[in-house]
Amino acid sequence: MLWAVACCTALIALLFSVISAQAAEIEPEPEPAVVSEEEGVSEPRWIPSVDVGFETFDYNVETTVQNLINGPSWEGTQSDAERQLMFRIGGELMGPMFEDLPGRPRLFVQGGVQIRTFSSDEVFAIGDPLVQGEPEDSVFRYLNFGNQNDLDLPTAFEGQGSTVDGRFQDPSWYAAVGVAFSVPIARNLLLQIKPSLEYSVEKIDFSGNLTTVNEPDPRDDPDFMTPTRDFEIKRSGAKWNTSDHSLGAGLELALVLFRSARPIRVSLYAEARFMWLISGSTTPFADPNGVASYSVMRDDFGIKGGGGVRLSWVGFD
Repeated sequence: MLWAVACCTALIALLFSVISAQAAEIEPEPEPAVVSEEEGVSEPRWIPSVDVGFETFDYNVETTVQNLINGPSWEGTQSDAERQLMFRIGGELMGPMFEDLPGRPRLFVQGGVQIRTFSSDEVFAIGDPLVQGEPEDSVFRYLNFGNQNDLDLPTAFEGQGSTVDGRFQDPSWYAAVGVAFSVPIARNLLLQIKPSLEYSVEKIDFSGNLTTVNEPDPRDDPDFMTPTRDFEIKRSGAKWNTSDHSLGAGLELALVLFRSARPIRVSLYAEARFMWLISGSTTPFADPNGVASYSVMRDDFGIKGGGGVRLSWVGFD
């Protein structure tokens, strides 16, 4: 999450560096460089926009795997924070300006979708249950050629372990409603401060795998002086999906560039969202053969950050 905050900080710093560069190009005037309402650029009552950008966050989970065959082998509880990077495309509609109020606020609504560009899916791992040909090959060699690799316990065979993956489906979506306050910086620069109420829905696919070698009680074989060893290979493969519904507060800083440009104007923005999970935070699932059970518990609170470019239609003069 520190990485996400650093990205937002860097983007905000870029915005203010652009402000400084633009301000340096403006010739000094005898009066303080404050843009009054009379000097401001006229704007339409309704402003529709489209935006593209990115969002990043850490997916914090606590995962539990229970081995129902010969636990506690290959079972346990692990906490992990997997980094996600989403591409965002959305739209915004900004309403009429309340010119008599401080900051000349406008109400707005936003909505859009997110598509996964990078994700770390593995949230739990002990051993390696997905080695091709194992543990069957190791068991075969042991039973036919003897103990060549100091194998004694069933847990020593290769290809055993457990994993759980959590993968975000495409697309996820979000919506927001808020108010935009405007702070003129120069005739062609406008800073917008936009607090909002945010809602998002993300669908996640969970998959769990466990492979274990079990040794039942040895049976006596009358042809041999020692009991015969027998091994059973048990595999678990389970899948489940869930939808996470989140509600929270958002804060966006947008820098409107070339404010007087028509009919399209460009804005750069950086945003942060503080989201609370309002749906169930724990997802249990198991395989139908009773080999293993799984449980994934998400954090109730998360911080997301990102930024992008917005294109707004402001019509012709």
